[in-house]
Amino acid sequence: MIMARVLLIDDDRSSLDSMQHALRLEGHELAWAADGTQGLALLPQLRPDLIICDVVMPRAGGYAVLEMVRANPQTSRVPVQLSSAFLDDEARALALRRGAIRQCLGQERP
Repeated sequence: MIMARVLLIDDDRSSLDSMQHALRLEGHELAWAADGTQGLALLPQLRPDLIICDVVMPRAGGYAVLEMVRANPQTSRVPVQLSSAFLDDEARALALRRGAIRQCLGQERP
């Protein structure tokens, strides 16, 4: 049984591999993109239940992806979790104000 369709957007292959491994073990269906532009192009046909997106990437980083997802009526309700090794408290607060989610799969959704 598939738990959720998850779109992973990250330009770091080792991060992608770690996330894919963990999420597949939980039974999630996965798709991935190497940057925000590629990830946004996958949205119409993929229709993910969740997007996990790196903040710092070439060609549309996490904040740009989040803004475009929220601006599109067809995707505006898809939960987006931003991730990065570089998120400090201020960056986390900004992500939440822009509509990112605090929790991830396996936890209560907002």
